[in-house]
Amino acid sequence: MRHAIGMTVLFLTSLAITAAPVPKEKAMIKDEEAILGTWAFEKIDHGVAANPLPEERVKRMKLMFKKEGKLAQYRGDSSKEGEYKLDPSAKVKTIDLISNGRTTLGIYELDGDTLKICIPGTPMAPRPTEMKPDPTNSVSVATLKRVKEDSGEAKKPEAKEAAKPAPEKK
Repeated sequence: MRHAIGMTVLFLTSLAITAAPVPKEKAMIKDEEAILGTWAFEKIDHGVAANPLPEERVKRMKLMFKKEGKLAQYRGDSSKEGEYKLDPSAKVKTIDLISNGRTTLGIYELDGDTLKICIPGTPMAPRPTEMKPDPTNSVSVATLKRVKEDSGEAKKPEAKEAAKPAPEKK
């Protein structure tokens, strides 16, 4: 009987240790590092059947999260610089997107190479509280996928350079 109680206490203690929340600093560092890079929009859900943005336009949109809270937004041939702030320690992780002096308050979920951002359609509107589109309040959920560094057009010029013969020395 004593052995069974001791094993139960040991099991519950180990469960409590593994279920302990990640300290705020570690969560912050983890997400701040994991979000860095380029993310391509996969879809934008506005909560209505008809998507106001054509799919081909959505697929040309990208976000590049840089160190120190810097952000670049790409829409086809145009780009815009901005900033971002993360708070992964909040009950629902929050993200603030700042561009042209305007702040859009959102929430996010980061899972490996998938990033979801839920934001209202207008800057300074209230922050969403759940990852769900709401057409009555113009709240959208964007799903983005990480752009792999070893794919795409960036590597093709290097491959061409490697194929060129070296200049002859005289």
